[in-house]
Amino acid sequence: MKKSTVKFVTIAVLLQLFYSVKVNSQTVIYYEGFDSVSVLLTHGWETINKSNPIGTGTWTQGSAFPSAAFGRSNSYAQVDYSSTDSIGFISNWLLTDTMQLQNNDTVTFSTLSYNSSKYPDNLECRLSMMGKSDSVGTADWTVGNFSSLLVAVNPFLDTVSYPTFLGIDTLQKHTWTWYKAAVTGLAGLTSCRLAFRYFVTNGGINGTNSSTIGLDEVMVRRFTPAGIAENSHSIGVQLFPNPAKENINLHFNNRGDYLVKVYNSIGQNVLSFRTESDKTIDISSFASSIYTVNITDENSGTYKSMKFIKQ
Repeated sequence: MKKSTVKFVTIAVLLQLFYSVKVNSQTVIYYEGFDSVSVLLTHGWETINKSNPIGTGTWTQGSAFPSAAFGRSNSYAQVDYSSTDSIGFISNWLLTDTMQLQNNDTVTFSTLSYNSSKYPDNLECRLSMMGKSDSVGTADWTVGNFSSLLVAVNPFLDTVSYPTFLGIDTLQKHTWTWYKAAVTGLAGLTSCRLAFRYFVTNGGINGTNSSTIGLDEVMVRRFTPAGIAENSHSIGVQLFPNPAKENINLHFNNRGDYLVKVYNSIGQNVLSFRTESDKTIDISSFASSIYTVNITDENSGTYKSMKFIKQ
């Protein structure tokens, strides 16, 4: 076998909050960190393999190598060359559930290839404005209602354009790459679906192209126009995903000496710790409820409180 299948997990996409006299900010309106691909497929997500000839491969859960920067080590989606037979045309789709989008919403995701430097890979991010429709056409080359191409990663199938993991553990966090695109062409708030298509010609175990790719941290953010001025000395920190099942991530705009306390719905302190920078919190043992995270910058005395839902 000339190709080997390796699964991936991504670095969590980091949000930024910029401060000015009046605040322009972005709100996360959709987030998926792929804690369980199988659960997603029972909650509105779909996989559709239109490869020709069709193979056995589909979008699946990742493994623990390379390890994750945030969250569980296997929390990502993965697909590979087995999408088609020995040699063929790969067109293997992963469709999100529906979401309400408007113009200028920003779609982001992270991806990585195992060996695109030898067997080139390509991933497309596409948009359908037709609600729950899962029409991707009838052939390997068709796109159906997903005619709006937001991002193409290595569409010309060269050996340098797709971010590639080389198997060196100390470098793995630097090879994942974040892609983004703005949504346009909508008449107003519209029910949409995103699709990620593994799209490779001359793929397969004996093809000259196609290896294995990982996908994670699918996020949609909405721009919030300038509004009330915010204290430029307040703590710049974001919490995601929210709601969450296994982990939440705290991303700080700046390093500092932070005291973090988590309280349950009846005011009991269930977790306390100090950190200087980004932190992943394991909430898998928490009961399903609403929790409050209080963060104090022990150098400046500034304070921020946020809530999250444990599913």
